[in-house]
Amino acid sequence: MFWKSSLVLGAVLSIAAFSANAQQSAEFDACMKRADGVSDAMLGCGKAEIGKWDPRLNAAYQTLLHRLKGADRAQLQQEQRAWLKHHLSETHRLAANPDNGSVAFLESQSFELDDLIERTQVLEKRVDAKP
Repeated sequence: MFWKSSLVLGAVLSIAAFSANAQQSAEFDACMKRADGVSDAMLGCGKAEIGKWDPRLNAAYQTLLHRLKGADRAQLQQEQRAWLKHHLSETHRLAANPDNGSVAFLESQSFELDDLIERTQVLEKRVDAKP
């Protein structure tokens, strides 16, 4: 019992530390607080937040894609493919970590959201820079 409690507490602390570093919404923070350490509820919060950031990433990417031509466009496509390959690979690797049991899904989703936010912000800065 102590082991499971420690594991859940560790996951909650990981998510709390993650929350301080990312720029997710106030709704996400409130949802995580309401989840009160319950894994399924926490995963639901993450899924909802990913659902908010994913369209932002896609919009920024599409804006840049339509704006760029030639080699710059090809470079953006190559960057995005490389990012997506790493993003999916790392998300899957973390979720399948046999040493972390059910916490693996929380770690995987935390990485997924953090990575998604980071990439979205990079692309949005490039959109705002307007060449």
